[in-house]
Amino acid sequence: MMIRSSLENTGYAGKKNQLADSWRDGAGQIRLAKSTISNLFRYTGRGAAARSLSLGAFNEVIALDAERRTLDVEGLATFETIVNHCLPQGFLPLVVPELKHITVGGATVGIGIESTCFRHGFVHDGLLEADVLLPGGRIVTCSADNEHSDLFHALPNSYGTLGYILRAKIALAEALPYVHLRVSRFDDARSYLGAMRAATDAADIDFVEGLFFEDRRFYLMLGRFSREVPQVDDVLRKNIFYKLVQARSDIFLRTPDYIFRYDPEWFWNIPESPFHTIFRRYAPRQFRNSSFYTKYSARKKQFVEAIVGARDTGIEPLIQDWEVPWQNAEALVDFCLENVSLDGLPWAALPIRSPRQPTLYPIEAGELYFNLGCYCQVRRPEGKAPYHYTRIMDRECFDLGGIKMLYSSTFLDETQFNARFNGPAYRVLKDKYDPDGKAPTLYSKVAHTA
Repeated sequence: MMIRSSLENTGYAGKKNQLADSWRDGAGQIRLAKSTISNLFRYTGRGAAARSLSLGAFNEVIALDAERRTLDVEGLATFETIVNHCLPQGFLPLVVPELKHITVGGATVGIGIESTCFRHGFVHDGLLEADVLLPGGRIVTCSADNEHSDLFHALPNSYGTLGYILRAKIALAEALPYVHLRVSRFDDARSYLGAMRAATDAADIDFVEGLFFEDRRFYLMLGRFSREVPQVDDVLRKNIFYKLVQARSDIFLRTPDYIFRYDPEWFWNIPESPFHTIFRRYAPRQFRNSSFYTKYSARKKQFVEAIVGARDTGIEPLIQDWEVPWQNAEALVDFCLENVSLDGLPWAALPIRSPRQPTLYPIEAGELYFNLGCYCQVRRPEGKAPYHYTRIMDRECFDLGGIKMLYSSTFLDETQFNARFNGPAYRVLKDKYDPDGKAPTLYSKVAHTA
């Protein structure tokens, strides 16, 4: 059953008041029904909740305060909406995920990253205040130092199980119209990681990220904002970004094209074929984004299964992000290159230093971490169990003192999960903010239990 909020366009305060007035509690759990594409990647279906809550009306920018460098924005506003509003005024959020249709609320209760993480931490580190709809229907405002500070510090990595963000006040940074990327190639992990580490201390660098391949070609991209550039490269029609990185030492992009550089291809998931070459060149702009491609892929899969039936092709997702303390970065890189085959597609890498330690994502505040990401379909090795690569990468990450993001499946049992993600503290918060169990638990929402 869908709980729809038929909210009039009365501004945020009006919508919030209407939601509070119209809330009807009932039996069973609720889940958020999004109007945008989900950026959660579960390896198996989760099953439908008894009731679905639509908060799609909470998708607008409220106000930008240029003097204080803050933005008030509704929780289901996408980062595309936010960038379109802020950039013409010379600002961006501190961290902007690279997929346009990720929402500010989703990236806050999940773990959002990007190439500014070495300086600003995660998406949630830019959160200053939030209005949260608790699972029972009450709306509370939380900040780092008010009576709901425990909820504020527990929002990151809670994935909506403690409540949904209706409004967020976030910090902004100054931004310019263009980005100049300088690309350097390395042939060994140690020098590559050394250069990446050194770049995190450079005051004049705005973006630090990398790609590398199983033949041990390592590419480091250092970005700087610019008011003017000698040319503008096209990563929507003409060039695929990850291929452009391998061909050029200098890349010049419009700032929104850089911020969302991986969105047109859903990183590198659109196939290389004559049809898709034509699609890249001529498809209407509204089809050249990760949301469209995700929907297209899901429907194509459903169609094929309806015709030939579901079967194990040996192709499965490896869509994950892992983080380890920087001193263990080389060990993680060596492990993935020696034990995982991506059939020529790249691994993504970037440095992260967070100013604070969230309750449910226990990293060390102020410590530099190495993030390793993989976003593609892989061929399972002959004779191995399903999701073999995910399982061995998870194990290596944990053995190296790291942690993984939960937007994709985890194979930990509940005891292991609670030990790694501060289960005892979560239980206290769950009892306080969702005493009747109206939302699922974090473990039940993210664990692969099949």
